[in-house]
Amino acid sequence: MTKGEIRIYQKKIRSQLDDVQKELFDDRIFYQLIGTEWYRESKRIFTYVSFQAEVDTVRVIQQAFADGKQVYIPKVEAHGMEFYEIKDLEGLERSSYGILEPEGGHEKRFPVKDFQKIRKENLMILPGLAFDPSGNRIGYGAGYYDRYLLLQGEDLFNKIALAYDFQVLDLVPAEEFDIRADVIITPVKIYRCDKY
Repeated sequence: MTKGEIRIYQKKIRSQLDDVQKELFDDRIFYQLIGTEWYRESKRIFTYVSFQAEVDTVRVIQQAFADGKQVYIPKVEAHGMEFYEIKDLEGLERSSYGILEPEGGHEKRFPVKDFQKIRKENLMILPGLAFDPSGNRIGYGAGYYDRYLLLQGEDLFNKIALAYDFQVLDLVPAEEFDIRADVIITPVKIYRCDKY
């Protein structure tokens, strides 16, 4: 299948999860994530706010606040995507895509200071519709994360994808410029992508 066909198929399958299944899967993924060294050692969490049938990230954001971590949310701007620090979930605005985004503001934009450029302190949750065990991912097609990570330096972040098990395929098509996930967490498995 092409990337476009995989996107259509995965959106369809994901949308068919009933509320009970989704809550159970999200619960397992949440506990898998917060139990990892990558979460525990991080000081900053970079994550989108989940939308529609995506794995729930709102609970992750709330846990990060409770654990005293800084939380950064992406915002699409004219020149690309930036991450801005938020202190709570109030005041977020819906983008033209319907996704919740923070207000801008240079003083809140990452990276603020050079001392923050320590990989284990920066955990990024990557969105995606399909993945493979090597960390290749198919996103929504706009390429915002790939461009952001190429610009900032992908080694600045531990990159984790949260996915349902059916979203992990044997192999997904990938281009040279596509940024891979370091880790994929599903309800039943944690994939260390550098081992594949």
